[in-house]
Amino acid sequence: MMKKTTTILLAVLVSLGLPACRVDAGNATPRAETGHATGTALDTRGKPIAGAKILLDNRVFYASYIHGSTGEDGSYRIKAQPGAWKAHASIKKAYNGKTYTLELQPDNVDSFDDQGAVRNFVWKLEGRVPDNDYGFYGGFIQLSTDLDFSGDLDHVELTLTPSGPLIDGSPGKTLRLRPGDHYWVDRYQVEDVPLGRYTVEAALKGVAGNRRLRIQDWHAKGEFKAELQLDFIPNPGSGRNNSASIVIGD
Repeated sequence: MMKKTTTILLAVLVSLGLPACRVDAGNATPRAETGHATGTALDTRGKPIAGAKILLDNRVFYASYIHGSTGEDGSYRIKAQPGAWKAHASIKKAYNGKTYTLELQPDNVDSFDDQGAVRNFVWKLEGRVPDNDYGFYGGFIQLSTDLDFSGDLDHVELTLTPSGPLIDGSPGKTLRLRPGDHYWVDRYQVEDVPLGRYTVEAALKGVAGNRRLRIQDWHAKGEFKAELQLDFIPNPGSGRNNSASIVIGD
C-alpha cells in the first residue's frame, strides 16, 4: 500500500510541474527525470544561486529556445521538448557600478532530446569555456603600445593588484604577468583574468634593472600614468569576454 501511495504522490508532483528538481537523499545531487531538464547552479563557494537564467538552445532550428530559472535552492526543472537541446546558464552581477552577465560552467556540454537530462552549473572566475577554443570565463585585456614606445613588449611585466574584493566577493591575488605565461599567451592579449577592479603597473625588465613604464586606459584616454585603475567593460551579449584595454608607453 505504501508503494502505491508513493507512486501516486510522485505522479501528482510531476503533473504540477514544481520548479525543484529531484535529488538523491543525503547528497543533494539531481537525478535524471524523464521528460525534463533538471540540475543546479552553484556559486564559486559551492552555494546555491537563486534566479540563474537557464536557456535550452535547440541545436537543429535557429533561434529556438526554452527559458527557465533556478529557485531559491539553486535548482531548476524544465519540460523538455522533441529535438536536440543544449543547456546554458548565466547570472547577472552588479559590481562597482556596472552590471555583468556571467556565463556559468556546465558539467556536461552534450545535447539531449525530449527524454531530458541533468545539467549542473558552477560559477567560475577563470578557465576555458568547454567546447569553445576561444572563450574564457575571466576578463580579457587588449594591449597596444604608444607610437613613441622604445622598449620591447616581450620584456614588459604587468602587475595587477586587486583594489578590493573580486566580483564574487573573494579577495583575489596580485598577478605578475609576462609574455608567454598562463594569462599572456598572445603578444597583444591578456586572457582569463579573474573579474575584478585592479591597480595596474608596468615595468620594462632588463639586464641593467627594471624601468617603470607609463600606461593609459585606451577607452578612457587621458594622460599616461605610472599606475591606473582598471575596470572591465561588461559584454552583455555573450556572458564572457568582459574586456579592458591598455596602452603601454615609455
